[in-house]
Amino acid sequence: MAALGLLLVPLCNSYGAGVDAPDPFVHPPQLERDVRFWIRVYTEVTTDQGLLHDDWNLGLVYEVLRFDPAASPAQRERRVAEAKARYTSLLKRFAAGSADDLTPHERRILHSFGERATPADFRDAIERIRFQLGQADRFHEGLIRSAVWEKQIARTLTQHGVPAEIAALPHVESSFNLAAYSKVGAAGLWQFMPSTAKRFMRVDGVVDERLDPYSATEAAANLMLYNYRLLGTWPLAVTAYNHGPGGLRRAQDELGTSDIAVIVKRYQGKTFGFASRNFYVAFLAALEVDRNAEKFFGPLTRLPDTDSTPTELPDYIPIDALAKAFKVDMGALRVLNPALRPPIWNGARFVPRGYALRLPGTPPPAEITAGWARLPPTQRYVAQRNDGAHRLRRGETLAGVAAASGVSLSRLLAANGWSSTRAVARGDTVRVPMPASRAEASGSAPAEAAALALAAPPTAEAPIVPGAPSALGAITAPSTPGATGTPGEHEYVVRPGDVLSAIARRTGTSERVLKEANGLKAAELARPLPPPPLRLRLPPPPALCSLNPSLCCRFSPWQRRDHRRSQSRYDRPRARRCCRPPRRRGLQTRRTTASAPTTP
Repeated sequence: MAALGLLLVPLCNSYGAGVDAPDPFVHPPQLERDVRFWIRVYTEVTTDQGLLHDDWNLGLVYEVLRFDPAASPAQRERRVAEAKARYTSLLKRFAAGSADDLTPHERRILHSFGERATPADFRDAIERIRFQLGQADRFHEGLIRSAVWEKQIARTLTQHGVPAEIAALPHVESSFNLAAYSKVGAAGLWQFMPSTAKRFMRVDGVVDERLDPYSATEAAANLMLYNYRLLGTWPLAVTAYNHGPGGLRRAQDELGTSDIAVIVKRYQGKTFGFASRNFYVAFLAALEVDRNAEKFFGPLTRLPDTDSTPTELPDYIPIDALAKAFKVDMGALRVLNPALRPPIWNGARFVPRGYALRLPGTPPPAEITAGWARLPPTQRYVAQRNDGAHRLRRGETLAGVAAASGVSLSRLLAANGWSSTRAVARGDTVRVPMPASRAEASGSAPAEAAALALAAPPTAEAPIVPGAPSALGAITAPSTPGATGTPGEHEYVVRPGDVLSAIARRTGTSERVLKEANGLKAAELARPLPPPPLRLRLPPPPALCSLNPSLCCRFSPWQRRDHRRSQSRYDRPRARRCCRPPRRRGLQTRRTTASAPTTP
């Protein structure tokens, strides 16, 4: 049953009290009323309740709506629509100057607009009626879960030089739910959108590191530091986590200030809506509740911290073989490795090489070594499982497909009933057999073993950087150019089955640049290049951007290009650019928050 009564959030400033260290997150008095609103959402109003309020003046709460826990979403939506219609009619009465026969509750609403309110003020308020679902029970659950990750998050933030207060942000984003997904596609503890996550993590159908609290926390720290270096203040860096740094840079330029209160209250960007405008104050509210959890919720029994030990995979290995070798329950592995997607668990794909598999507890190194010794070579594969039908794309060859699939060319031909290499065209379907295991690779004939050595192409978990050695052609370190048998600096030694398009991807350049640098003809772009001793000259890698050179050193070529494009867009005009003018593309995590749903 709906409770009547005008509810104005009290104005008081208690959050941040008692903290001796300088607080990098300012608490402007202009935003205090909004912070109080979100504290109430997080501590008093549950998900079976909600606040009907003015979306600009958060101190004006028209009504608290309470729902039957068994009510369907449609029934809740009808309740909200009816309440909005009721207060729309009331505000229209106020705009028409009709103030007769008002109930005490309606009179308090009228007085909340002040004595100088005009009819236009009431008409504008009609468009600002908004419903906010409560979050108190979810926040309580998040406080219980947060203890599992507190130490790891604090350690990661400290290592990156990010304020410890940022550890409270997952309360706003996901309530510390590792499996949280938003309706716009954000996922995980830190609610990364796929486009932004791919700058820092692996996100595909096999591994989604957004769901891994360790990888996602590392990425969140990097992104927050990136935002801070672009925008100059931590409040703006937090807001940019939701809205994107490009929008905040425009706000700075338009208003001529970095004051978070001025930007929140005065910036009128088209996409700077309710969620972005309230992201920082919601963060301050979550920080206050997290610091004083027992004050708001009473005694809490938090989940214990969990210990785990990572071990990096040297090959592609089935998950059941790993569980058996390390004598670990499959359920425990699933809990500790949430980034592994369903194809891993149902056996359709292998755990990829380079993945840091987490084992329960803290086993000694000798025990981990013994586990690897128990894993037979027949369960270690040289490439990811991709058995099935493969449709050829432009520029692909049978030799290239065989190498990428971890099988020899002869085995690929046999699987398709072909006696020798045949002419293939784009769109042709090729049946790909299971990749070779290490046992098969070691027992192969020399020619087949050489082909299988090419079966570990660089992937997202093992990116190739110009100047580093590669499994598919040597991108050599600096040496004496022209020396006999020794490639010079920025050279690539061509191997059987290589095509120019693949070499361009691995070396972080383009087919056009390779073609011009080596005098190749257009007809040579698609077919396999001749075997050694042919060497391709590579253009020298571009100078790293001045903002954060360490990021470029750790990222693969496509990540560095994306970083340079994003950085060039948000750098001021006087800054030196190290790449061509980028296409206009924003850098965003998401535009809505888990704590600010727009529907019940």
